[in-house]
Amino acid sequence: MSLPEEISPPFHASQEELMEHAFQNMAQCLAHFPPIARLRLLAFMHLVEYPDTTKATLEVTPSGSMRLTLDTKVAPDQAHRH
Repeated sequence: MSLPEEISPPFHASQEELMEHAFQNMAQCLAHFPPIARLRLLAFMHLVEYPDTTKATLEVTPSGSMRLTLDTKVAPDQAHRH
């Protein structure tokens, strides 16, 4: 009969700590994305965070291809211009 594995103590972290770790992990993953993918993700995040300032248009062709166009009334600051 084998000995039971040691159970590690539960990880206790605040919501802020969890969010910080999640943000760091996402930033590392995003660094590997091509610039156009990062731009698309940023536009989608803007739509989710500020739906009242973003206009979304979805076009579907008879062949089934789709195009989502996001347009915002808010001008990006210099750090976010592409």
